[in-house]
Amino acid sequence: MSEEKSQRDTIPIDLPSVMDRIGGDENFLQKLIDIYIEDFIEKYAKLKQAIERSDFNEIKKIGHSLRGSSGNLSLNGLHHISENIELSGKEENIQQAKLLFIQLNTEFEKLNNLFSSEKRLSIDQKCGGVLCSDKNSDVTILAADDSVPNQVLIKFYASQAGFQIDIARNGREAVDFFRKKTYSIVFLDIHMPELDGFEALNQMRQIEIENILPETPIIALTGSTFQEEGTTCLDAGFDDFVEKSTIQETLAEIIQKHVKTAHVQIDEIHLDKSILPLVPEYLKNRKEDIQRIKHALEKRNFGAIEDLGHKMKGSGKCYGFKKISMFGHQIEIFAKEQNTDEIEESVGQMQDYLFNLHFK
Repeated sequence: MSEEKSQRDTIPIDLPSVMDRIGGDENFLQKLIDIYIEDFIEKYAKLKQAIERSDFNEIKKIGHSLRGSSGNLSLNGLHHISENIELSGKEENIQQAKLLFIQLNTEFEKLNNLFSSEKRLSIDQKCGGVLCSDKNSDVTILAADDSVPNQVLIKFYASQAGFQIDIARNGREAVDFFRKKTYSIVFLDIHMPELDGFEALNQMRQIEIENILPETPIIALTGSTFQEEGTTCLDAGFDDFVEKSTIQETLAEIIQKHVKTAHVQIDEIHLDKSILPLVPEYLKNRKEDIQRIKHALEKRNFGAIEDLGHKMKGSGKCYGFKKISMFGHQIEIFAKEQNTDEIEESVGQMQDYLFNLHFK
């Protein structure tokens, strides 16, 4: 826990007070923080819904609850904002509640910085899952920006529109996320620590090449109004660029432009006539692979799952089924990590894809 301990100076927590109450037990403190995060995610989702409905009684109640839980952990910033949220509910001030909702997210990001990129991704997935509406829930966004205010605003605008979004703090973290998950679209800030946007773009394209994956639309986030910077981004291989200050107005437009189909219930594939005779047997074998993976998962035989995923990754694109390669890539990675939940989710998605597949 040494790395987490060194990071705690960046969050508004009265550590001496908390440690005194729990007898100096750092492991117990981590458990308390984990419990708080789960509770926060649930109440954050309910608060968003209450604000959308202008349900002032619910806003007041959630603010009061968050005030109590953040006070118990001496999370002073979150405690203060929650107190004001409770007050906005009492005063029936919806504009104030909306502003405080954004501030609450900003303050929570400071707590979120305690964790590794893997845990941050898990938290963002949980938040995205409960905050996104069904309307655009098939669209998954990765956005990378080293500015916390920018992170919060992009996340807020995306969730308001019903998109799932993961936030990376720098280029290297963005590449880590990209390696582990398939996204509909990626937004990269040009000037970031660790890796800048251009280098992150290059590494993402290399991941796609190595794993035989289709190209993801990758959009440059610029801080400049100068057309020259946007032209430079296009020349470097970005699919498009957008100025950060206009992201609220242009987010949905950019996604509509580059993500062609957000809700594809039936995938129709046009195949080369020369391989058509081979396709039925190929797809039959892939359906059998799904059963093999499920059986291996019961026995926790991750080596067998990794091997099956690797073979799918290599064969899918050769037969014209890029999504099979994508699912195989995901399964291979999650098998290496022995992540049973993600393996099950990827297998379920692949099973749905094969069931709805039509080809000509």
